[in-house]
Amino acid sequence: MGLGRNLGRGDGRRLYEEKLISNLGQMPFTLAQKSVLDAKAFAVQNAPPFLHPNLNFYNPPADSDSFTVTPNPFPSYPAVGASAVPIIAYTVPQGKIAVIRKMSIVHFGGNPPDGTGRVIWRVIRNGGGLRGLGTLTAQYGTFAAPKDASIFCYENDTIMVTAECPATLPNGAVNPGPPLGSTTGASFDGFTYSLLEATYPAQGGY
Repeated sequence: MGLGRNLGRGDGRRLYEEKLISNLGQMPFTLAQKSVLDAKAFAVQNAPPFLHPNLNFYNPPADSDSFTVTPNPFPSYPAVGASAVPIIAYTVPQGKIAVIRKMSIVHFGGNPPDGTGRVIWRVIRNGGGLRGLGTLTAQYGTFAAPKDASIFCYENDTIMVTAECPATLPNGAVNPGPPLGSTTGASFDGFTYSLLEATYPAQGGY
């Protein structure tokens, strides 16, 4: 048997760890989504079992780095029935965790579309909607008073907010879209911290 057919096999001297998602290749995801899932599964297999209990949403460590993400410029809404447009996006730096403490998603212009179904905002991490924030039909806080979000992200995670205007409304009527000339915006407020300090069971910079 040639060397190529033996690559990845155990040789009796080292432990071969079974992939956490062994059937990933057969799953109905894009190549990019599979790559993210594979990387996350590897991180889960090799990650420490907990976050440091002193790390919380309300009292950032003294040596953490604060960040705020806002759009520049504020994007216009997409055409009715077109693909969603990204409003903001943030990728967690290597070796860091990110804690998003506050978030806002807002409409600028007359006649807010809240509750009409004309606009759907989504908070997406690595291509998938966050539970409870994946389909929003109303604004979330304001820039002056962002609402609590309580979102943890790990290194290389990408989190974003998108907006879309579905072709039809919930009652089946054609979506007229948001008012002409209106725009939308969003913001993340949080902090990043060393992944090692956040997960290592020893005294850190707390």
